[in-house]
Amino acid sequence: MMQFLIDNSLLLAVIAVAAAGLALPVFNRKRFGPEVGPAEATQLINRHNAQVVDVRKAADFKKGHIPNSINLPASDIQNALGQLDKNRPVLLVDQTGGGSRPIAKLLRGVGFKDVSILEQGLLGWRQAKMPLE
Repeated sequence: MMQFLIDNSLLLAVIAVAAAGLALPVFNRKRFGPEVGPAEATQLINRHNAQVVDVRKAADFKKGHIPNSINLPASDIQNALGQLDKNRPVLLVDQTGGGSRPIAKLLRGVGFKDVSILEQGLLGWRQAKMPLE
């Protein structure tokens, strides 16, 4: 058995890395909440009255944003939590999707139950040719 492990150590390392890669999205979903694409985001907005929170800087928000979204820059969001309704879903939007994760974790930590992140952020929204203001 030991000789098998030694002979196949590279194969076992590849299997371990692959397993970790497959587990990472599940871990991130539990930690930060779901990431949704533009179609799912539209359903959240239209059917579930989601609050669209754009966490980019004000200057970037002014250049284009999802209709009816509010701008709460990531650096200011802790001071603006009172502007959000904990009983409504929250859809977080940033430029590429990754920057919203710490904010999603923060919101979940203070009692927001339904927090989603727009997958690929506004970049993905634009690529899907979704409307902007």
